[in-house]
Amino acid sequence: MFRAFLASVVLVVPLTANAGNVIGKLELPTVERPAAPVKGFLDRVENPLAPVKAFSPANQIFVVLEGDEKPVSPPQVVIELLGESFSRRVAAAPAGAEVVIKNVSKTSRTLVAAEDPKLIPQGPINPTGPKSFRATDVGKVYTIGDKDAPHLKLKIVVVNTQYVAYPDESGKFEVANVPAGSYKLKIWYQDKWLAQEDTVNVPAKGKVDVKPQIQAAALGAAPAKK
Repeated sequence: MFRAFLASVVLVVPLTANAGNVIGKLELPTVERPAAPVKGFLDRVENPLAPVKAFSPANQIFVVLEGDEKPVSPPQVVIELLGESFSRRVAAAPAGAEVVIKNVSKTSRTLVAAEDPKLIPQGPINPTGPKSFRATDVGKVYTIGDKDAPHLKLKIVVVNTQYVAYPDESGKFEVANVPAGSYKLKIWYQDKWLAQEDTVNVPAKGKVDVKPQIQAAALGAAPAKK
């Protein structure tokens, strides 16, 4: 199965013979904390009494490996609704996969996909309750939110591969059980694919180590002031 270091998106796939693991670390630049997306709103992701941490773009990034292998039985994608935020701001869904949003908070929300209001079943998602839908169109991006909570946003990107990884705060990631072959490593950040692509040759057994470097300009931000 894939390993998501933040344990915030769960994907389960069958084991494959003659497969290797891709481990890597994104060389993420330190950038200035962006402005809040909603005027007058303070981002609710940190303890207000704790020292302000350097902004990390890792929570808005995922990595995919695209090759000749296509999802035969797409994995289920599980994302948690934490009340005031989702467990991730962006997530990848292999084409045909069932996307399940689990409300692990004590607050009910009414979630709607801006691009397709009929995508998510109508009605509130109650505490401990799930909502699910299927992502089928490769390349489609869904922006999921609640009109009464403009800060609450999740982007679901439909991809044509089941080999997805989410970096931790240091940029480390791993994609396990990848069939041997040549793949393109692509990186999504916030609302777009980054222009850079790397070729990764996965062995039948063992591991391959990759270290894609991302420039601050690619993240749409200036380097942090020293």
